[in-house]
Amino acid sequence: MNTVADGRLRLHGYPVSNYFNIARAALLEKQANFEVVSLRASRDEQFLQLSPMGKIPMLETPHGWLAETVAILEYLEDTIESPALYPQDAFQRARARQVINIVQMYVEVPARSLFPGVFSNGTNSVSAINTAREMLDRSTAALNRIVQPAPFLFGATLSHADLFAYYCLDIAERVTQFVYDRSILGELPTWAGWPERIASRDSTRTVLGDFDPAFAAYLVDHQAAYSVDRAPLGQPASQRVELNS
Repeated sequence: MNTVADGRLRLHGYPVSNYFNIARAALLEKQANFEVVSLRASRDEQFLQLSPMGKIPMLETPHGWLAETVAILEYLEDTIESPALYPQDAFQRARARQVINIVQMYVEVPARSLFPGVFSNGTNSVSAINTAREMLDRSTAALNRIVQPAPFLFGATLSHADLFAYYCLDIAERVTQFVYDRSILGELPTWAGWPERIASRDSTRTVLGDFDPAFAAYLVDHQAAYSVDRAPLGQPASQRVELNS
């Protein structure tokens, strides 16, 4: 495929993906000139030429194609100067990336290992459930140690760390509530009020407006054990959607 020639960015992906939603939220917060192209992950050779791991999202840019959400966020930060979504201080920028890494590797990844028995008609072994629990114990303790939102994760303004954490914690919360009857956010007392601040943003409303119906359809298509019986992080209970799996 050729890259865009009009200067516009095109984000390819599917709104059930929390990683796609992170990238889309960042583009909205950056006030970027972009469009969304609906696309599912694939392992066919043409797709792999653009996304080597066959994953979404992919960002189509005037410079070429980018896959992997963290790389996309870095590209946006380097090419769209304002508004900045990383702290100006070098050490604080590094700390924001540290939080992104902890959330991705030690919250989202263990939660994702339990997707088969939650978001489809598969099962999770006792071993997988116990292994994920141990890592989630460590990661929530780590996040409590290093972050105290004021009011955002790194001060007065939103950062990529906020967006990354919000969409990964939202999906992890769904998993842990279902598997363990456990609230990840409830284990982050220093983060009280933070989910509501992110949920109230226009970018969040836009992203979740597409996520909700797509996720509902996904659960039905995959004969999921899970049903949506609560609002996303930070949204009032009056906005809950009741679905039967």
